[in-house]
Amino acid sequence: MTTATPLTALGREIQFVDGTTARLRYSLGALALLEQRHGGIDAILGVFEKLDGKGGLSGVVIGPMLELIGAGLTGSGGFVPHITERVTTVREETPDGRKTSRDVREVTAVRYVRQSDRRELGDLLDFNGFDQLVDAMTQAFAEAFPQGEAQAPAGPVIDVELPDTFLGTSSTTSAPSPSTAPMPLSGT
Repeated sequence: MTTATPLTALGREIQFVDGTTARLRYSLGALALLEQRHGGIDAILGVFEKLDGKGGLSGVVIGPMLELIGAGLTGSGGFVPHITERVTTVREETPDGRKTSRDVREVTAVRYVRQSDRRELGDLLDFNGFDQLVDAMTQAFAEAFPQGEAQAPAGPVIDVELPDTFLGTSSTTSAPSPSTAPMPLSGT
């Protein structure tokens, strides 16, 4: 690419209720956010299938839709994710009788907030424009994968044997330095 024009032309412009606009674009960072939240591209496509309206809008669709739009508005769109998580302490006993505890974190909600004025994405979108939003999301998501399934490489999968240098044999690690001060036990 010799100019930035094709890059800035990617995505779809969406309008908010306050009259402002932003470009919805699924960059690699946006796709990574969605993968982490939904568990993979197939799961993300499942959310798109729920939103296409063919079987009616049943089940939970508004929250996942806001997440799809919000992820596409991160970066140059001016929105940042705010994550709410629940932390649960799990207490366990090891086979040798020691009691341990660890924190298990679960993401319960992701809200997207516009950096410029701290307004939430859900407050800036109008449900009357639902069809236009779904179209913009679908087109922007398709642009993230310009080759599509038709252009995917065909043929058998070929295993390639890598030389040892790719397996980390050339890396070195220094030995840990001894500590002269005893470490205090936590929780005592």
